[in-house]
Amino acid sequence: MDLVTKIINNKLPVIIVSPHPDDAVLSCGELLQQLSGKINCTIITVFTKAHGGPYTLSAKQFLKASGMQDGLSLYKGRRNEDAKAQKMLGAKMINLGLVDAQFRRKSYKTFLGKIIPEFDHIYPTYRWHMLKSIAPQDPAILELKKKLKLFVNKKAIILAPYGIGRHVDHILTRTVCKELFDNIIFYSDFPYSVRLDNYGKATGMQMYKLQPDMKKKSEVIKLYKTQFKGLFPDGIVPEHKEVYFVPAKNKIITK
Repeated sequence: MDLVTKIINNKLPVIIVSPHPDDAVLSCGELLQQLSGKINCTIITVFTKAHGGPYTLSAKQFLKASGMQDGLSLYKGRRNEDAKAQKMLGAKMINLGLVDAQFRRKSYKTFLGKIIPEFDHIYPTYRWHMLKSIAPQDPAILELKKKLKLFVNKKAIILAPYGIGRHVDHILTRTVCKELFDNIIFYSDFPYSVRLDNYGKATGMQMYKLQPDMKKKSEVIKLYKTQFKGLFPDGIVPEHKEVYFVPAKNKIITK
């Protein structure tokens, strides 16, 4: 039996935990399309805030690619884009309001940080910090755990990122969700999956694949105007599969 049929037959609501505005639609857009009108779907977006500066070089490059001057305007725009996309897909939206890794600062400020902002940021660079591992001093893991605990006792199927690409916000989200939830499904992170030609390994898990209707999915993805050009410079969303992994502890889907 395919994944969509199993979810519909169980009649349980679906909660997709999305690290950033756009991740749920990028990675699970086809699943959301197929569940729309049949199952109650909620997208919990974790990292939905930034700060007003000063910015690291990596953050400045990210803002430039997004066509924005500052982080506050960027995330206001991203939240609005997300609301439009989720409305189109018939999903409910919850923003947790944690700060994106590009903008997460240490609990204290330094004199050097006024001159070189990297000194005051937990992840001062993209390649050498955000794509490596969760920093020991990062408060986001405890903040996220506290907020997601509110959903632990809800009867629902939880979808969380697999962590393809090793972005710290994706790894952090996966880590917390794996610890808190039993009825969990991991989704392969698109477009990292295509760029790296790696959809994830199904070791000890059942794997399901969905073939998106690329015309419909692309229409929704294009609503994320601040991110689209940076993600897809040629203006085309590449063909891909949506891949899902179900651990053995998820008795609802594996039974």
